[in-house]
Parts: sequence; C-alpha cells; structure tokens
Amino acid sequence: MSLFLTNKEFKENGFMVIKNVIPLFIIQQLREDISKNIKKCSEQLKVSEEDYLSSVSRWVSPSLVTSSLTSSLLDDLSEATQEIVGASPILSKFNIICKNAYCKEAIPFHQDISYSPQAPYQLSAWLALHDTPKESGPLEVISKSHLGAISPAVDFWSPEFVPDPILKKQAKQIPIDAGDVIFFDSRLWHGSGKNKNLSPRYALVTRWVTKKWKPNQVIPSIEPKFFGIWTSGKMSQKILAQGLQYIYNKKENSYLELVEAWEKVLEDNILPFSVDEVEVMRALKKIKILHLAFMQHNGGDATGTLYKNLWSIFLSPMTKYLQQIQKKSKNKVLVQND
Repeated sequence: MSLFLTNKEFKENGFMVIKNVIPLFIIQQLREDISKNIKKCSEQLKVSEEDYLSSVSRWVSPSLVTSSLTSSLLDDLSEATQEIVGASPILSKFNIICKNAYCKEAIPFHQDISYSPQAPYQLSAWLALHDTPKESGPLEVISKSHLGAISPAVDFWSPEFVPDPILKKQAKQIPIDAGDVIFFDSRLWHGSGKNKNLSPRYALVTRWVTKKWKPNQVIPSIEPKFFGIWTSGKMSQKILAQGLQYIYNKKENSYLELVEAWEKVLEDNILPFSVDEVEVMRALKKIKILHLAFMQHNGGDATGTLYKNLWSIFLSPMTKYLQQIQKKSKNKVLVQND
C-alpha cells in the first residue's frame, strides 16, 4: 500500500493495522526479557510473581521492565509510524501494559489526548507482544470518533464511574498477532475488553508526535474527582491517617508505614465499623505492592481497579464512620466527600 493510501486510511478512520512490523524472533526475545525483569522486580519487593502481577499491570519507561527495549526496535516503530503520518515522528513516551490471569479486567473507553492537555501527542503505536484473539480482551476502537469533540478525561478509577453502553455498541474489536501494530489517533475513542482466556496479553505502547502537529481543538482541563485517577493515592493516605489517629490514637509518617500499620490493626483488633477484614487485608497488600512498584519500577495499575476496590470495601465505610464521629465530637474530622 502506498504512503498516500496509508495516510488517507488513517486520517479517515483514526486507526490502522500494519502486519508483521517486528519479526517474531525479536518479539520472543523481548517477552523473555520482560519475564525475567518482572521476576527481578518481584524479588526486589520480596513478593511472589503472582502477587506482583496481581498488583501491577503497567510499566512506564524508564523502568527495569522496559529496559530490554532496543533502539533498533524503537527505530523500526518510528519508521512504521512515519509511513502513517508522512513525517518524521518524535517519541513522546512508551510503556508496557499487560493483561493476564491475575489482572484481566476491561479498560473503559477513553481518548488519550484528554489525559495530557499540557503535552498532547498525536498518535499511539500499539505493538502486540502476544497473539491477542477476541477472548484475550484485544484493543477496541470506535472508527472515525477522532473527528468528533475532545471530551474531558474519563476518570474510570472513580467509584462513581459508570461505563457508557453506547460506546461499547459502536466499538470494533481488533484481534491481531504478535508483531503486528495498531496505530491510532490520540483523539480516537478506544478501550479493551476483559481477558477471558486468562493467557498473557502484553503490549508495547509508544506515543508519537510530529513537529508541526497541533490539536485541532482545545483540550478540556482535567477536573480531579474526590477519589479517582489523580486523587486516589493522596485521599487514601489521608483517610488511612485520619482513621488511625481518631480510632486508635496512632500516627505514621509515610504512606507505606500507614498501610503496614493498618495491616497490624486488622490482625490484632476488631474494627468499630463493619468490613470484610480478609478482603481488606488482600486489598491493602496489593496497594502496598503497587506503591512500592511505582516508587522502584515506575509501575502502575492499567485497569484502575485496585484503589477503587480499596475505596468500596474499606475507605468508604471508614469515611462514613469518621463522619459519624465528627458529628458527635468537637474535634473536626477532615474527611469530606465534596
């Protein structure tokens, strides 16, 4: 296919698939290296690989997990990207994301451009590191949706978030093979389904921009919710600290110390509000691993389920309890759901 036709198809639909961009032997070596590096990461945190992969599903470069990526592989992706946009692309960011038996949830539909209003990028190149059949939760796109408005960032970490069923009906699954690349405009609505076959489904996602490109619309400012993508870490720390202080008269300085203090409380005490303590312990363990992985490996939660789960089973009941204390006490409890 000619450069003109490739560029035309991408502009019209907002996405395009190019087969066999990266040879399979390179993909296989990269998978082996990533697996070894994830094992090293789990060993550094002194947790099992299963626990690590139950908590971490994204690694943004620079990271130990992304360290095996060679300049030649990125050059190949750059050349393929240039075929799409017809100009020399600049690498803006790259990361590895995964779904597997431990992290299998869907990623709701969103537009990438909405999350980076200060430094927007033009398109993404989604390189499959494993075969991604329909059952594995492949990328899903809404064709031509990049031609519409740029919407505010979708905060699917928020407990209040409800997926839009209309978007799902409009979407098209894109099953591809290892080594294939899906290119898509940063304004395109996309997401991915649940990994139903539980097999590993890793992808290298690179972000690209060209010098002369600019968004054709104003990108809405990010408006953080009370608890969500931009606030869940700080709000969790705040609520855990207030609960520890007002219920048990204890103080801890760091986030990690707070989580460990609550693990000790749950082992030794009966809480004054009702929760499933076993599930809370599991959730706190995952949050602790996620926090350490973020600090040491630039790791994250691609699906946004860990903090949302912690909120629903522990932080929300504790917030309500603390607010009851506030009504009965002259000492003001700072947790507010405004």
